[in-house]
Amino acid sequence: MRLILLVLSLIMVLFVSSDTKAHEGRPIYIELTAQPAEVGSKYLVRWRMPPVLPAGEIPTIQVYGASCHYNPEYKRLPALTGTDTLECSDTDPSLAVSLSYPKSNPALSTLLYVQNLDGSDRTVFSGPEVTLVQVPKDGSFWETAQQYTVAGTDHILSGYDHLLFVLCLMLLAGSLRRVFLTVTGFTLGHSVTLALSVLGGWSLPPTFVEPLIAFSILILATEIARGKKDTLTYKHPVIISTAFGLLHGFGFAGALAEIGLPSSLQVPALAFFNIGVEIGQIAFVIAVYGAFLLVKPLLNHPRLADLPIRSARIAIYPAGILAAFWTIERLATL
Repeated sequence: MRLILLVLSLIMVLFVSSDTKAHEGRPIYIELTAQPAEVGSKYLVRWRMPPVLPAGEIPTIQVYGASCHYNPEYKRLPALTGTDTLECSDTDPSLAVSLSYPKSNPALSTLLYVQNLDGSDRTVFSGPEVTLVQVPKDGSFWETAQQYTVAGTDHILSGYDHLLFVLCLMLLAGSLRRVFLTVTGFTLGHSVTLALSVLGGWSLPPTFVEPLIAFSILILATEIARGKKDTLTYKHPVIISTAFGLLHGFGFAGALAEIGLPSSLQVPALAFFNIGVEIGQIAFVIAVYGAFLLVKPLLNHPRLADLPIRSARIAIYPAGILAAFWTIERLATL
């Protein structure tokens, strides 16, 4: 089992090495804010895109409505950030947001935040395949549940640093029972700090958290490479995963801060975002074990049975190197 996990860690490192921005899973953020108008309705349109998006891949964002128009003097060009004003003759128009990419969407999701004049708000989270987002008239409980579950799942599956950390935890744990307990500890840890950050105001700056998250992967990779079974990390992986889970929770909180929470449904939105994170995490663990079951018959070959685990452990070195690179890169932004 450990051999397969090591090989998978190598494959994962090779997969993400072309995109060392491990957590640029941030979505394109679009905000529509209703403003007082003498006739009809008026909306302030703002947008913000991940800063790593190349100039040639920046989409043009426009909001459409049957009775709406932009300021004709303003020329809309692709930009990482921008502001515009939309005026409509209807008091409650049906709106849609269009994202026009010059080439194709580089796997970025879209987050649309709408605030009404009465202070109510709603959030729409769409996957990379969606280029036309309909603005809902109101936000129901189940709509919020769906949106934030998808957002949580999308965040964990696009966060290669978190996934690499989970893979290292599986390597340390070894048996299925220990993997379950270790991953559960990680879940409990990040759930606590995620809730405290969002609801209790216990926040840490991302420039401080992100280097530590990368460093936590480096610590685990070092332990795996050393292979000494008498260390605290090997003997009690649940303690280690819970402690580091507290740290990673602040990272999840930073992502949720980018998305925002609807004022009327903060607690449910937080809960479903966390559920989405767990769904993505469980799916990743199941996928790893599925890969193991597929190749397990091959390991029964006599030649492979004698393969030393020390040779296979070399596969963890690229993970450690990548984690060290992430750590240095993120420290450079301080």
